[in-house]
Amino acid sequence: MTFQQLLLIHPSLKEVYSKMELQTSIGRKMLLDTEFSTSRAWIEQQWKQTEQAEAFIDSLDSQAFHHFLCIMSNICDIGGSLSLIEQGQTVDDVALFEIKTFCINAKQAGKLFVSDLMPVPDLQAAIRLLDPEGLESPRFYIYSAYSEELANKRRQWENAKQSGDEKAVHDLYLQTLELEDAIRERICKELYVHIPALKQAIRNISQMDIAVSKAMLNRQLGLNKAEITEKPSLVYNGMFHPVLKHIMLSKGMRYQDIDCNIDSEVFLITGANMAGKTVILKTLAINQLLLQFGFFVGCRSGHVCLVENVLCSIGDGQDEHEGLSSFASEIMRLNEILSQTKQDKRYLVLVDELARTTNPIEGKKLVEGFIRVCSMQKSLAVVTTHYSMLQAPCRHMRVRGFRHENLNPPIDIRQISDHIDYSLVEDDSSQVPTEAINLCRLLGVDKQWIEMSEMQV
Repeated sequence: MTFQQLLLIHPSLKEVYSKMELQTSIGRKMLLDTEFSTSRAWIEQQWKQTEQAEAFIDSLDSQAFHHFLCIMSNICDIGGSLSLIEQGQTVDDVALFEIKTFCINAKQAGKLFVSDLMPVPDLQAAIRLLDPEGLESPRFYIYSAYSEELANKRRQWENAKQSGDEKAVHDLYLQTLELEDAIRERICKELYVHIPALKQAIRNISQMDIAVSKAMLNRQLGLNKAEITEKPSLVYNGMFHPVLKHIMLSKGMRYQDIDCNIDSEVFLITGANMAGKTVILKTLAINQLLLQFGFFVGCRSGHVCLVENVLCSIGDGQDEHEGLSSFASEIMRLNEILSQTKQDKRYLVLVDELARTTNPIEGKKLVEGFIRVCSMQKSLAVVTTHYSMLQAPCRHMRVRGFRHENLNPPIDIRQISDHIDYSLVEDDSSQVPTEAINLCRLLGVDKQWIEMSEMQV
C-alpha cells in the first residue's frame, strides 16, 4: 500500500505527516506515492539520505538554511509539461517559464546541498536553451536573442507603431507571432534531448526535499534509527509514540518511554484502565510504518524485523452505515486479519481488547482461540485484554500500573500520567489487574457509587 493509502487507515501516521515541512509539490507527491517497503536495501538507502540531510543542516547557519528552503519552495512540478514535449507537442510560455525556473532553482539547490545519493544533474545546457541572454532571471518570453529575423521584425513593428501606420502594425504583429510560434516549437524540440536529465532532477530534488523534511522531523520529534534484523522480533529500547510524546512534553506533562521485546510468541498485555495498553499498540504501529517508509522511529535504539503489513484492530469498530454492531464489525475485522496471516507471510498484528463487547465467558474463549490461531502463523501478534485466567500459549506481560505512594485523592485526570509506571513487566499470574474501582476513587467520583460498587465485590 502507498503512504497516501495508509494515511487514511492510521491516524497516527497522518499526525506525523502533518508535522513534515515538505517544501515542494514534487516531494510531497513522491512521498504520498511511496509504497510500504519490505526491502532492507531501500530502507537503509532512505536512512543514508536522511543522515546526509542532517549533516547538511548542521553545516549551515539558520539564515543559509532558510535561503535553501526558500529556493526549494520555488521549485514547481514540470512533469506534465515534459510529458507534452515527449509527445511532440509545443507548450506555452508559462510552461517554458516553469521549466526554466525549475532548472535554475534545482541548480542552486544542488550547489548548496551536495549529495552523492541525490545529485542534481547538470542542467546548464537546458538553461542556456531557455535563457539565451544568460541572465538566469526568473522570467521567460520568446527573446529576440533567439532569432535575428525576430529582432528585426520587432524593430519594424515598433517603428510602425511610432509612424501610426495601423495596417503595417497589424501585419507586422501577425508576422511576429508566426516567428514566435516557430521559435517556441523549435525550443520544445530541442528540449526533448534534455528530458532524461530533467526527469532525474525531478526525482533527486524530490528525494532531497523528503530527506531534509525527515531530518527536520527527527529533531522535532526525537526520532532515531533502529537496526533491521532478520529475526522475527521487535526489540525497542526507550520506545515512544512520536506525536503523543511531543504533545505531552509541549504541555509540560510527563511521558515515559518503555522497553519492549516482542518475538514470535504472541505478546499478551494486561493492565489497569488508563495504564497505556492502547498507546503501546499505537506506538508499535506507527513505528513499524515509519520504519518501512524509510523514516527514523520513536525509540532510543532498537532491532526491528520487516513485515508485509501492519494489521490493526484498535477501537470499537462500530460501522453504523453498514448496520453492524461493534461486536460484529470487530469480529469481521479480526477474521480478515487472520485470513491475511494465513498467507504464509509475516505481518504485525495489533489487537486491542479483543471481544470486549460481548459476554465475558464467550469473550474469553474468543481471545484464547484467536491467540492459538496467531501462534500457528509467522506473524508477530500483540493483544491486550482485561480477561483473566487465559490458558492459550502466549507471553504474559503487564503494564506495571499505578504508583500508590503519595496518592492523595482526588487527583487531576490531566496529570494522571504522573502516577502511572508504564513499563512492561513479565506476569506469570493469569489474573489481570483490578484497579478500576481504585481509579474511580483516585479521580474523586461519587463516594456512594464507590461504596455501593465495593459491596458487590
